[in-house]
Amino acid sequence: IKNDTKILMMLDFLEYRIKKLNNKEININKKFIIYVMEASQREDYNHALEFSIYQSNILKKPLLVIFFVTDKFKYSNIRYYKFMLEGIVKTKYEIESRGVKFLIVKDTFVNGTLNLSKDAALIVFDKNYLRTQRIWRKKVSELLDCASFEIESDVVVPVELISNNLIPYAYIYRQKLEKIRDIFLKKVPKLEPKIKSIDIKIPNYQNAFELPSLNNNFNILVSYILNELNIDKSLSTVEKYYIGGSDEAYKKLNDFINNKLFRYKEFRSHPDKDYTSNLSPYLHFGQISPIKIVMEILKYYEINDDNVKSFFNELIIWRELARNYVLFNEFYNQYEGLPLWAKNTLYEHINDKREYIYDLKDLEEANTHDIYWNAAQKEMLLTGKMHNYMRMYWAKKIIEWSKSPKQAFDIACYLNDKYLLDGRDANGYAGISWCFGAFDRPFKERNIFGKIRYMSDKALKNKFDIQKYLDKYL
Repeated sequence: IKNDTKILMMLDFLEYRIKKLNNKEININKKFIIYVMEASQREDYNHALEFSIYQSNILKKPLLVIFFVTDKFKYSNIRYYKFMLEGIVKTKYEIESRGVKFLIVKDTFVNGTLNLSKDAALIVFDKNYLRTQRIWRKKVSELLDCASFEIESDVVVPVELISNNLIPYAYIYRQKLEKIRDIFLKKVPKLEPKIKSIDIKIPNYQNAFELPSLNNNFNILVSYILNELNIDKSLSTVEKYYIGGSDEAYKKLNDFINNKLFRYKEFRSHPDKDYTSNLSPYLHFGQISPIKIVMEILKYYEINDDNVKSFFNELIIWRELARNYVLFNEFYNQYEGLPLWAKNTLYEHINDKREYIYDLKDLEEANTHDIYWNAAQKEMLLTGKMHNYMRMYWAKKIIEWSKSPKQAFDIACYLNDKYLLDGRDANGYAGISWCFGAFDRPFKERNIFGKIRYMSDKALKNKFDIQKYLDKYL
């Protein structure tokens, strides 16, 4: 190891990213090293993958990478799954090109991992901050007969290194993170697997999704898997706007660097213009690493450039603050998780007269009196994404038009989770919570909102060319 520069680089990079999840030992009598991929759905800049290859080389055992596909998720639909599978099928071929067997298996995370563990010397997981995925890892690790490790590969700076408590404001998180950020801005080295596993037969998973004669025809394998899943197939897919995969993420990143970043600070809050990175769906599925994004940008820009600072504030500070929020707030996707002052002020105005009240059906179908809100909802329905500035207006109006703030919060989460490619994500839940007062301060008291920050259609008209935005989606 002392003579292998790549291994030394990787171990240095992983120092704060490795967490042992149980007190079991590595079982050297078993056949495989197993990496259960879930949050970091990529081959490039994947700490969990490289750690797994490192263990494979040290223990001289073949590595298997497994991705479990289940149709048991709430709001499972073809829009979400098609984008995800477009990415994971490409990842399968990229990893197998390195000589590592990659299986896509229809099974639940817990059941599938426990079945695999019968042959596992150790099992590696990538880190996911959401409650359900944390429970999966905890439950599996307790039942395993071998060691399990969790490797952070979702953020620039490991969240628990910043704080072991909930941080209420972005400026506090920024102060802490920027002191150590640069330590983590390093390229992730790729290790060469010494033992190839590509041709190994896995007895427990002969029925994994394998179509090796397709010559890398990704779309056929994606369609084949989708046909095997019992999911909602009534939603439209969004390949006109977003196609899954690291390759597509890199195209959007290059376009952003070359054509948008130089005016990002000026126009990032202008939905009529296209100056955002559009990377949030790819970040949500782990199809691109935030560190990769940072490293690519720093090839062309100085870190203190105003546009870079503005973008990194979103990509690093707010995104990682959102992970702190879901990690240390048990009710992060529920009304009950809001700050006490926000719940109190909303409760004090719960009986205020509302000029309009819409039910879920009207909101879901963009059938309100407000053409600006309707355009934002139709952007979501049509593209699977919504401009961040319009998301704020969108959620604020749901508060104004619902019978209670709790109902409004539930509706916002439902629509977010069902239709957005970057839904069911820490960012989405933190963003909705911000609209209800989280991470924010009290403002002048008003009807319905109390002291929660208010947004009006006048603000939209004054900030940007709202008609141009309407023309896109109405």
